[in-house]
Amino acid sequence: MSTFKIEDMTCGHCEKAIKTELLKLNSMVLVDVNLKDNTLKVENLPDDRVMFLLKEIGYNAEKIN
Repeated sequence: MSTFKIEDMTCGHCEKAIKTELLKLNSMVLVDVNLKDNTLKVENLPDDRVMFLLKEIGYNAEKIN
């Protein structure tokens, strides 16, 4: 499982948008978005695809684990 820090995630809408878009890529992906910590945990998707998608939908992310 990879963990990403998303500093510009500010509300529940951001949280839902990120999760929805990741699930569109692969229905087998496991996604845990934590607005309180501004983190995203993803399993079953390559890190580069996650980073690309986040950039495409307007979020800056940094892989932290």
